[in-house]
Amino acid sequence: MSRFTFGSLAGNAALIGALLLGGCGLLPEQIDETAGWSAQKLYSEAKASMSEGGYDQAIKMFEKLEARYPYGRFAQQAQIESAYAYYKSNESALALAAADRFIKLHPNHPNVDYVYYLKG
Repeated sequence: MSRFTFGSLAGNAALIGALLLGGCGLLPEQIDETAGWSAQKLYSEAKASMSEGGYDQAIKMFEKLEARYPYGRFAQQAQIESAYAYYKSNESALALAAADRFIKLHPNHPNVDYVYYLKG
């Protein structure tokens, strides 16, 4: 019959799995240059990227700002700016989704009319 048994197949699978996981350690580490930045620094750098036309970089920074400081004073403005940056980078669906999310989360925000304008 067959020379292989279930035990040897399981052992081989475990060996292959261990080799694959061990290979993950060979990947270079990605260092986040924004680690430790304040909310104000993230916001100002994102705005600077936007003014230079770096909308993709600005979006990443606004998302980091919102993730790290969700209740900070810059978080809501970062959500609005993200919707605008998506719009400027021709990502209409993402701009619409960001605007809808902001409107749903902050229906009484003083600048919600601007977000409705972005949707249009």
